Amino acid sequence: MESPLAALRERIIAPDALAEGPVRYLLVSGRRDDGTWGLIGAHWLSIDGHRGGFLVAPEAIWPGSEMVRNIKSALVRGWTNEDVYRYWQSQVGAAGSLMIDPQQHADTMFQVARRVGAL
Repeated sequence: MESPLAALRERIIAPDALAEGPVRYLLVSGRRDDGTWGLIGAHWLSIDGHRGGFLVAPEAIWPGSEMVRNIKSALVRGWTNEDVYRYWQSQVGAAGSLMIDPQQHADTMFQVARRVGAL
């Protein structure tokens, strides 16, 4: 079953965000908007642990936006970006309907954006 967002493919990138770095990140795979299995995005965290988020893969707007919503909700409840990242890092491997790859590092967010197909 396709998501209502399956046809949405316009890439929107904030240029300043691409300069962030170095960062650590976790690639997350799951069911994408068209119903296929694949990369839905990446949890990322700045090396100093102060900034973080989820970079959504264009083929997974629906599940990716759910990950973003979850992060925002956790931040409102008093979690830090580092707390959120560490939670997901502890879930590496099969986590429910998701597969989370081990931590990787990148010099800039530009590299992470390329990895998830956001450029």
